[in-house]
Amino acid sequence: MRRLYERYCLQHENQPLLQWIGVVGALAFPILYLLRLTSIVPPRYDDIYWRVAATLLCIGLALRRWWPSRLRPWYTAYSYLVVLYCLSFLLTFTALKNQGGALSVVNMVMGTVLIILLADWRNAVVMLVSGYALAAATYLYTEPDAQIPSAFTIAALTSILVVVAGALSHYGQKRAELERLRKVYAGLAGAIAHEVRTPLAQVQHALRVIDGEVARGSAAARAVEQGHAAISRGLQSITITLQQISDRRPRQEDLVPLSAERCVRRALADYAYESVQARECVQLRVDGDFGFRGEQTAFELVLFNLLRNALYYLPLHPRMKVEVVVQAEPEPLVRVRDTGPGIDPRLLPTLFQEFQTLGKAEGTGLGLSFCRRVMRALGGDIQCRSERGAFTEFVLVFPRGSVEAMPLPGAAVPSALAGRTVLVVDDQALNRTIARALLGELGVNVIEAEHGQHALDLLQAGPLPDAVLMDVNMPGLSGIETTQRLRALPGEVGRVPVLALTANDSANVQAAAREAGMQGLLAKPIDATALQRALAAAFEGRVAEPAAPAPVPAPAASGPARQAELLNLARLDNFERLGMLHELLPHALLDLRGHLQAMQQAAEAGQADQVSERLHALVGLAGEVGAQALHARARERYAVWLEGKRPAGTAWTRELKELLEASEQALWRHCGVKAADPSAPVPPV
Repeated sequence: MRRLYERYCLQHENQPLLQWIGVVGALAFPILYLLRLTSIVPPRYDDIYWRVAATLLCIGLALRRWWPSRLRPWYTAYSYLVVLYCLSFLLTFTALKNQGGALSVVNMVMGTVLIILLADWRNAVVMLVSGYALAAATYLYTEPDAQIPSAFTIAALTSILVVVAGALSHYGQKRAELERLRKVYAGLAGAIAHEVRTPLAQVQHALRVIDGEVARGSAAARAVEQGHAAISRGLQSITITLQQISDRRPRQEDLVPLSAERCVRRALADYAYESVQARECVQLRVDGDFGFRGEQTAFELVLFNLLRNALYYLPLHPRMKVEVVVQAEPEPLVRVRDTGPGIDPRLLPTLFQEFQTLGKAEGTGLGLSFCRRVMRALGGDIQCRSERGAFTEFVLVFPRGSVEAMPLPGAAVPSALAGRTVLVVDDQALNRTIARALLGELGVNVIEAEHGQHALDLLQAGPLPDAVLMDVNMPGLSGIETTQRLRALPGEVGRVPVLALTANDSANVQAAAREAGMQGLLAKPIDATALQRALAAAFEGRVAEPAAPAPVPAPAASGPARQAELLNLARLDNFERLGMLHELLPHALLDLRGHLQAMQQAAEAGQADQVSERLHALVGLAGEVGAQALHARARERYAVWLEGKRPAGTAWTRELKELLEASEQALWRHCGVKAADPSAPVPPV
């Protein structure tokens, strides 16, 4: 009942509707009574005393502004009783006393319509049912031998059904409006994100250049550091907003065992704080770690949302503290509690609804609904407790279960890899950047070479790396030829472990890699787990088993492909976490367009070698950037092409072009990324 009353209060907060309804009632009840006395057929029952009471109650409702200040807090409760008495009880009781009739039914329907205008559907049902029951009980008490007319029962049930039907219709309209708003927000936010992220990336690169030129500890260095922090906050805010607007939620197949403590520590470390004061006011307390199945990026964004909501009020409450608690017993949960201004208890029932804000001018009203969507997808939930002027506490509740906590990627560097050095050899800058990021997560130092001869020069010049990641298909010296020359060199340099990287992991290529002296083969796109295992084996002097990515089925040719089928969302989210998504993907998409166009032209000209080369590049690049449907279909075509089953003409290339276009649209919807302007300069990687 308290929740119902809070909904009613929230609906009439700062609204004059109740006051005007009081004015209408104060006039209508006496006027209609006088008109009824002049009618040809007067009513059987004279309800003068009941109407006088209703008129006086409505006058009290109309005189709201003249209520004493000590009584004003009770005005809303008073209005609830007035509406219940006048529109539900009185009209119904009069109808029963007059044994029904057309006029009585009209009065009941009119009362129902007014109640719908004054209350949400839940309170409307409560008012109608309570008023009808009270009217029937009073009628039977005053008329012991009477029976409830069937017309009254039908009218009462019809009125309640009208309320419920109206509520369902309103709910449908509201959902349609919310979906329309979501689409508008998504389009606007995606466009803004694209336009803002590109210059931010350029500014970020400029700051990196300046950072290398200024003296450490100088005023210029501090200004550069502040610039980096501001850009990080901006990029993080864009990411959070896009995730809020997106209806995507973690998929069960993407959930992996995670450690609650490590996830929270990482989120607190990665959050872009506005100031040192903001960072210092956030404290972590671990009362016991627990494992849960989740998606790391989504869970971190939930914590980012809660931190941003809490720290929003820090300038107005400089002594505010934010405490994040990880608790395993008696139930697994994470609490985020701040000592800020608190939340009006009347707002709590609608707190997690979409497009509901708490007075923040720049808020989308989607943050907490996003948090609830993610937590429920993880099998848990989110709850809120608050007290005005004291605290606000959000509780992330996790399902019970014996899940072994796993370390986050990069949270605990394996001792076998920490401090090692790896030479990455690839003619594509994008591939080198991705490999560098993945190796950096493992604590591995990276040296880069752009082609085979460059790699040989670096190896002979020293110092020697602990291993080499060698792209197989490169212009000039291929990876196989480069490894053969490396093995011919005398001394330690000729024995450096080499792992092959290739989009063509066929049996022939694996055999050629072994014959050249490579210790293993990794299929593109590079999988972080497979990379770690292969390097560990190479460092221990073992030959790593070939690890190809799991086959991904391409979407059906008929009908639009779904976003989850087109994209490797987990890979894209990892790129986002590493800060690489919006720096690399726009130019990668442009490269994919170029490879596809060149492949079509080569197919038209009958240049089989060029088609093979472009298909190979398409397979590798599509996989690396997370275009999994395009990667899967291009890989199938490439395998068939290598077997000599080469289709005539270029019709088969249209499917790849359609998949690329669909993938670009999905990337735009998912994270606001689209292909770069061909005339724009390529940012250094």
